Amino acid sequence: MDVIGWIDHFDYYGPLVDTRMLEEPKYLVSAIIVSQSEEGFEHAIRGWSRFGTYEIVETTYVYITQVKRGVIDRKELLQKLLFLLPRFKYFDILALQRVLKLGLGITTCDLGLVVLSYISVRGGRPPQRPLGTLFEIRGDELMIYIARNNKGKMVYDGETMCIIPMSAEEPRHPLYEAYLKGFRIYTEGMPTERDLCVVHKKLKLRCKILQPNAGEFPTF
Repeated sequence: MDVIGWIDHFDYYGPLVDTRMLEEPKYLVSAIIVSQSEEGFEHAIRGWSRFGTYEIVETTYVYITQVKRGVIDRKELLQKLLFLLPRFKYFDILALQRVLKLGLGITTCDLGLVVLSYISVRGGRPPQRPLGTLFEIRGDELMIYIARNNKGKMVYDGETMCIIPMSAEEPRHPLYEAYLKGFRIYTEGMPTERDLCVVHKKLKLRCKILQPNAGEFPTF
């Protein structure tokens, strides 16, 4: 049986063996999805509708269905999401990445957008506003930046579902370090030994890992 994903939650930590689990919001937003699943997509939409704004969930569902049917292409999907994203809350963005991956096998990173998340820490310096920022979403305790994805060499995201933690302090998250160095974050498909990526502790993707302040990317 192909692995659809992994649940990383303190109530359940293990492979996603029953897609009905995605109807539970806590499991949906903590899932790491690695492959498409029509059944999982439908369950995830139901789970998202339990906490997301109904109009946003419904509209996103329609857009993804239109892409599947060939009514619109990815460029048109991106344009529609850009219009919709400023109304998203943080957990809507978490759900969106998982719904996109289940429905189309992609995240916003594959469409040309990267999501950068900064949680303020007392006494810590806030990171610089990312280059290419299109807009920002302010929460009570965090800041979300929606920015253009870099167009350089690809680095795979095997764990964060394209929500990259920002930090002004080192050691930085390896995906954020890669983004700062001009790499494009990529999630569609499975990486090969020639590609760069972040290894998930359980999924064990075969790839390379970015070392902060290093000029090379040694094999992990």
